[in-house]
Amino acid sequence: MADVITTAGKDAVAEKIGGLGSVTDFTYLAIGYDGATAVVGDTALTSEATDSGLARAAAVVTTDTANVLQLVNTWTATATKELRECGVLNDAVAGVLLAHSDFNAINVDAEDSIQITYKVTVS
Repeated sequence: MADVITTAGKDAVAEKIGGLGSVTDFTYLAIGYDGATAVVGDTALTSEATDSGLARAAAVVTTDTANVLQLVNTWTATATKELRECGVLNDAVAGVLLAHSDFNAINVDAEDSIQITYKVTVS
């Protein structure tokens, strides 16, 4: 299992801090089906969910503590799925992948809800 801040994400954060370009805020969470190990070179989830009520969503974004960005979303599945990855992005459809995590399978059935809380620590 791995939790990474991607190279593309680091570049986007640097641009955002400097007011360069037009980098939008990282306010979306996505979940996916592939268990491949997340690596810093990733630019997208390996197999992002786009169906079964599990598509990318605008998260509730707060700061958990002084240096921790927290994104939270709850999905309700409409079919049986096996979830193995999640990520933080800055667009509803495409965008930059800031952070990517893989994890042991979480199985959801139709009508199950799953809540993901993703914390990004700035250190």
